[in-house]
Amino acid sequence: MIESFRSSLADAKQLLSLYEHCILGLKLPGDYSDLLRMSFVYCLSALDKLIHDIIVHEMVEIYTGRRPPTPKYQAETISLDNHVVLGFSTVPPPEILFEGIIRAKLGHLSFMDPDKLSEGLSLVWLQKHKWQVIADTMERDKNQVRTELRNLFKRRNAIVHETDRDPSTNQKLPIQLVDAERGQRFIEKLGETIFQLIIYSSYL
Repeated sequence: MIESFRSSLADAKQLLSLYEHCILGLKLPGDYSDLLRMSFVYCLSALDKLIHDIIVHEMVEIYTGRRPPTPKYQAETISLDNHVVLGFSTVPPPEILFEGIIRAKLGHLSFMDPDKLSEGLSLVWLQKHKWQVIADTMERDKNQVRTELRNLFKRRNAIVHETDRDPSTNQKLPIQLVDAERGQRFIEKLGETIFQLIIYSSYL
């Protein structure tokens, strides 16, 4: 799952390189800032997918008894039909069916907002002070980390849902290469940190 995250971020970096090549290398006329916006969206989508993958993987670990359950995991419900299917399944193994059930159940959720991300991780992580631990590992202030993620999430939504335009002027909001690079570095560090804390540490 972490390789998929890294691959998506590599794609985002290529968009930034293409932007630099068009502007600084070829010095082409025109506005190429949408490449930066695409990079923004790629980065946030990569993080969202990583969180989904972590949660699903660890819920399967809990289901198979390889990881202790969390209160939120124990409070989750699945349909009676799914209970019956899991109870009688041998091929494919129940854990494979369970993974599919969980992916379908969580598929419509987004974990890009700091509160939603923390709520999602509660399904598999017993740590009560999640953002404090994450921020400490990143060597950052907790509130700054949460604020930065929320601001990136808001900008991503503006790009995806409003074409990144100011509603009063209908002009595109300004975006600079340095903004996209900073956002990418933050998302990369955040994703790697969460993976390390939840997945990697469980095998130590």
